[in-house]
Amino acid sequence: MTIWVTGREMRAAMSQRRTIQVAEDGVMSLPADIRRLLGLSGAGRIVLTQDETGIHLTTAEHTLQRVRALAAPFRRRSGSVVDDFIAERRSEAAEE
Repeated sequence: MTIWVTGREMRAAMSQRRTIQVAEDGVMSLPADIRRLLGLSGAGRIVLTQDETGIHLTTAEHTLQRVRALAAPFRRRSGSVVDDFIAERRSEAAEE
């Protein structure tokens, strides 16, 4: 299975292929240059996603940025969904 490390800085190095040793308990070490490209210094967390193309590693911050970008077209520019819901329920209650 191929491991691709994603992120803005990694796009230039995506053709790079690495073989990483995985211990019997599942522990593996990311090479220092990969950690640097991901912006990890010392200990940190990464998000591992498996799909039909392989396994993708990225940082939690990059994942959050991607989710925000995907959700942006659906975000309301003004008002509150909760306020709208409460107003709708009050209106229905007043009609009863």
